[in-house]
Amino acid sequence: MAISLAFNPRQTASVDGAGAPRFMLRVLNGEAERAAAIALRGAAYVAMGHMTDEPGVSFTDRYDELATTALLGAYDEDRLVGTMRVSFSHPWQNLTSLPCASYYPALADVKRDANGSLIEISRMAIDASVENRSYRTTLYASLVRAGYLAAEAASVSTILIATKPDWVRFYQYMLGFEMIGKPAKYPPGDFEIALLGGSLGQAQKRQRLQNAFFRITLDEIASMRAALGAQLARPAAAAGQKRQSYV
Repeated sequence: MAISLAFNPRQTASVDGAGAPRFMLRVLNGEAERAAAIALRGAAYVAMGHMTDEPGVSFTDRYDELATTALLGAYDEDRLVGTMRVSFSHPWQNLTSLPCASYYPALADVKRDANGSLIEISRMAIDASVENRSYRTTLYASLVRAGYLAAEAASVSTILIATKPDWVRFYQYMLGFEMIGKPAKYPPGDFEIALLGGSLGQAQKRQRLQNAFFRITLDEIASMRAALGAQLARPAAAAGQKRQSYV
């Protein structure tokens, strides 16, 4: 079943002004909920022209099923309108738990220098039937905020964001992040995706100077941390192991 989260962005300081919709955020654990999120993701990529609409084809990969991955859903009342994926690479793991790892060689140096866990935020998607631009903007910002909240809850060292080149300036401005290597053809489709990265501390410092919409409260952090318990736990088999080699 889905786990509902405390998610309370300051609507008076929302991205697109007064009257912005308030979305509910949930971590998706149930099979039906996860299937709905993956279907929404696929439809969104088809609508953007990044995938072909083939009957019976589901846009998913092995990373959706890893113990260190969580799927998040944004709901407008009971309607799923947006989704995203957060993937972790903890200090006792190598990079193989991150979907972006094999496409960005420079990430090996980031992992080597990290003083804690890494989080990759990717696969953001909005219901293709939503056409209102203001609504889509606020929903996208809410998903970005959810990823940032997950990073805070996990106390990660480094945040990674896989996004379209068109959104690079947004993340550079809002979080102060920089590109890691050159854009790569991160699946699906034959188009380039940029990978940006930065420290959690850097993002927190930048956010204190930016839009209050993105400021995170302690109750939100506690709620997200509890919901991500399984993704953040260290397996017993890894407790006595040395740090693994990098990919």
